[in-house]
Amino acid sequence: MRKNTKFLALGTTALILTIGGWFSYQEFFTRGLDHLPSKVCDEGVKRETVIRVLPDTRSAEEGSDTNGAGYGFMFSCHIYTAGDSILSGEAQIQDSSKKTWEKYYKSYGGKSEGTVEQSSSRGVYALSRGDFASVYIPCVPSGSKADDASQAYALISEVRVIGESRATGRDLHQALTDFAYELTRRAYALGKCENDHDFPDKLPRFKEN
Repeated sequence: MRKNTKFLALGTTALILTIGGWFSYQEFFTRGLDHLPSKVCDEGVKRETVIRVLPDTRSAEEGSDTNGAGYGFMFSCHIYTAGDSILSGEAQIQDSSKKTWEKYYKSYGGKSEGTVEQSSSRGVYALSRGDFASVYIPCVPSGSKADDASQAYALISEVRVIGESRATGRDLHQALTDFAYELTRRAYALGKCENDHDFPDKLPRFKEN
């Protein structure tokens, strides 16, 4: 009887150690994203939006950069993980009509795989396909006039995930688009677009085809 009791005690101890080890693994090796700031990309993008895109990782780091002013303005952001997955994006003031933007990103430089999903609200346009998303919004750069553009001044963002992602399909498209939208809103303020814009809280969700 004493031997059985001893085995039971050892078994219980091993179970406790196993459970404790699992929670330690979860804490130190899969929750790197939870240790990011509550808002990344110069406090423009919510951490929860990043977590919807990137898989669990033991560590993650983020950074952002602002370059130029007026027509040469660009804002960029990245999140690197220990698992080699990367979420990155740029928002840049360009001379492009909505039609030109849409045509380019529907083919994405000649790539034709995957279904294009689109949404829009209050003059903000977004589309996503495969592992990227883009947002378009009119933006007259500081020191310029709308008529100076050959097509139309706009702030255009492009984001993508490289490597593994947490989500797939429409869920990935939606998460990437939300990331691009939040990035665009921050860039709009940093770029000091001349035309004020009333941004919606979020863009409409993609619908079933």
